[in-house]
Amino acid sequence: MLEEVLFGSIQLPGEIIRLLVAFLGVGVAAYYDLFRERNIPNNYLYGFLVAALLIDLIFYSEKLFLFSLGLAVFFGGIGYIFYRLGQIGGADVIIIAALNLLLPIHPSLSNMTINIPFIFSVLIYSGVFFSLHVLGFFGKRMYERGAKPKYIYLLLLIPFLVFAWVYANSFIFSPIYLLFITILFLASLLFLMFKEEINEELTEEVPLSQIQEEDVAALELMDKDFVEKFKIPRLLRKKDIERLKEEGVDALIIYTKLPPFVPFLLVGMIFGVLFGNALLI
Repeated sequence: MLEEVLFGSIQLPGEIIRLLVAFLGVGVAAYYDLFRERNIPNNYLYGFLVAALLIDLIFYSEKLFLFSLGLAVFFGGIGYIFYRLGQIGGADVIIIAALNLLLPIHPSLSNMTINIPFIFSVLIYSGVFFSLHVLGFFGKRMYERGAKPKYIYLLLLIPFLVFAWVYANSFIFSPIYLLFITILFLASLLFLMFKEEINEELTEEVPLSQIQEEDVAALELMDKDFVEKFKIPRLLRKKDIERLKEEGVDALIIYTKLPPFVPFLLVGMIFGVLFGNALLI
C-alpha cells in the first residue's frame, strides 16, 4: 500500500477544501501565536484536529486515509516526546498532526513526480526560515550586547567544509539542499557560540504565582542543587506548580520569550505547496 501511495497516480480527494481548512486553521493559530502571547486556546486546537479528521473521513480514500492516519500518529508521537522534553509547544504537536490528516501528500499544484508526505516540505521550509530568523534576530541582539563568542566552536567549520566538499562532488548533489544545510549549520553555530547569552535573552525569573501550566523551566540557568532538591521538571504541569508552592519555592527561571513557531509552519506550508518539487533531487 505504501508503494502505491508514494509512486502511484493519486490525487487528494477534496483537495480545495483540504487546502482551505489547513491554511485557515494554521493561519488562525499563527495569529494567536504572534499576537496573543503564544496562547492558542486548547478548544480551538482540538476543534482543528477533529475538523481535520472529519474532512479526511468525508473525502475518504482507503489508501490515503490509512497513510494520513499513520503520519499523524507517527509525527504526533515524536512531537509529544519533544513536547515533554520542553523543546516544542503542545500546540505545535496538534497542528502538525492535523496537517498530516488534511494534507498527507502534496496537492496537485505542487507538480510532484512522487507523493512524498507534504509535512516533509513544510518542516524543511519552516526550519530554514526559522533558522534565518535566529541568525538575523539573535545575531543582531548579540552584536548590540557586545557579547563575546566562544571561538572554540568555530572548529566545527572544518568538518562542515569537508562534508560540503564531499556532498558537492557526490551524485546526489543539490544546490538548494546545500544552501539549506548551510543555513541550519550557521544558526546552530551561532547558538553554540552564544548559548548562555541567548538563553538569558529568552528567559526571566517569574514568581511561582504567575507561572502557568506547560511553561518551560530554564534548568540550565538555575542552581543544580536547587533543581535536584525540589525535583523541578523542564515542562511544568499543574501538579508540579502546586507541589512547588507547598514546598515553599517562590520563583523559577522560565523561558518566557521563546520565538513562536506556528507562523513559520504557515510559511512552510506556502512554500511547500508552491515549491515542493524544488526539494526533489
